[in-house]
Amino acid sequence: MNQLTVGVIEKNRNPYWDMVNAGWTDAAGLLDLGLRIDAPPSEDVDAQLQLMREQLDSGIDALAFVGTDPAAMTPLVTEAGRRGIPVVAFDLDAPNSGRLMFVGMETPLEAGHRAGAQIAALVGRAPVIVQTGSDRAPGAVGKKRGFLEVMERSGIPVIEIENDHEDVAAAVALASQALEQHPDARGIFGGYGYHPVAQAAAVRATGRQGVSIVGFDMLPETVELIAAGEVASSIWIREYEFGYQSAVALSSFLRAGVSESLQLFGMSAESPEGNVRIPTPVTYTKENIQEFIDWSRAHSIHQRTTATAV
Repeated sequence: MNQLTVGVIEKNRNPYWDMVNAGWTDAAGLLDLGLRIDAPPSEDVDAQLQLMREQLDSGIDALAFVGTDPAAMTPLVTEAGRRGIPVVAFDLDAPNSGRLMFVGMETPLEAGHRAGAQIAALVGRAPVIVQTGSDRAPGAVGKKRGFLEVMERSGIPVIEIENDHEDVAAAVALASQALEQHPDARGIFGGYGYHPVAQAAAVRATGRQGVSIVGFDMLPETVELIAAGEVASSIWIREYEFGYQSAVALSSFLRAGVSESLQLFGMSAESPEGNVRIPTPVTYTKENIQEFIDWSRAHSIHQRTTATAV
């Protein structure tokens, strides 16, 4: 019997996806699935669509995609359905696209609220610096909006700085400039995984003390910075599970049938927009970072992932 192949379309080649792909790879190995993982170098919806088209035409058996622009992707998801190719969304949802299931994070707004509550508990009423890597990406926009809502409710002044366009060196430079210009700032936040690493570099470069960094994701450098006390906390949305659980779902759809599998998962074939799995996020600080280190060693995560050095 020929091996079944899953096409995976991600939104860019940021190191964030290393953890997601570790989940895909682990599940695929257990389930005897072939994987074809594609992504544009940086966020580019048209490039994502082209990759989806190429994968559909290549003869894949199932498709998974990141819903960077749900409306733009719906026609190709519909076409996949007509061809009998099961589709799931992961990381970012496209609930009305016709996908069968979503495995990913809580809404970006909720994620921003979570980060905002954490930094509010650390800085009192002192100003907070906010960075972003995109002014258009739904995840970045939603996280920033949620964070700002908490700052407003908490009466915390916010210093918004220029978009770094997912450029780590630019993120370091912009954070350094903001820290120098605002010596009263006591916190700094950014919505992308590289931000805690870049911000820690900026704090070191400027010689600042007492600046709390709160961010997302568990890049190897971030883990080291948390253990060293240079990053106060990082929220792990457990993106490993996005790949792992998506692979499990698609394998079941292909081998046991869509309706049967959704029933087993407690989900609906008639109303797939409600078929959602969201792993509960975990916040890591210096006090509990060893738990993550132990987990990552057990799964050989850091041996399989690389992050852009600052």
